[in-house]
Amino acid sequence: MPTMHKESDWAIRVNGDEPHPLQHVHVGFRDGSRVSVCIETGRVLVGSIRPPARLAPALQWIAAHQEELFAEYRRLNP
Repeated sequence: MPTMHKESDWAIRVNGDEPHPLQHVHVGFRDGSRVSVCIETGRVLVGSIRPPARLAPALQWIAAHQEELFAEYRRLNP
């Protein structure tokens, strides 16, 4: 699972061999919280973060790097 970006409180990763119809990334936090986020819409698919505002910087990064994330997802999930 390649780490695409890392900050002090969170990291964004892309998994391979995932049979999901939506292209997504995994955002993991230092405290062990995790969510899966749709690359295209930024919608949380699975998981939750408290408080929800903690997720905002990761969602901004995902939105700004969609093409890079789509390319890595396609590479790992042909």
